Amino acid sequence: MFPKIVDIELPITIDDAVTMLLDDLPLLDRTRLSSMTPDELDLINRLVGLHIARDFLLWSGNHELLHACLEAARNSGEEADPTLVIIRAMWEKLQQTHVLRLVR
Repeated sequence: MFPKIVDIELPITIDDAVTMLLDDLPLLDRTRLSSMTPDELDLINRLVGLHIARDFLLWSGNHELLHACLEAARNSGEEADPTLVIIRAMWEKLQQTHVLRLVR
């Protein structure tokens, strides 16, 4: 017998994807990601982009999220890499909440 396929709720917006990823990301990793430069996000994409695409079914059925990412890339003038769009959105959200600041 084949294992039963469990229905999981997939994110259909970039914000949903960011929320799901951040919910599973430890505080230390959130802080590290927030301290990266925009250029360093490409390295993160190379390391985890395939996992994001696989887990969120970007290339195999989650058309809503894929189209949202491609539209966001087109509107920003960036290359059309859906996983990088998600990672950049996650980084931008962390810029508001997890950047370490010097306290005097």
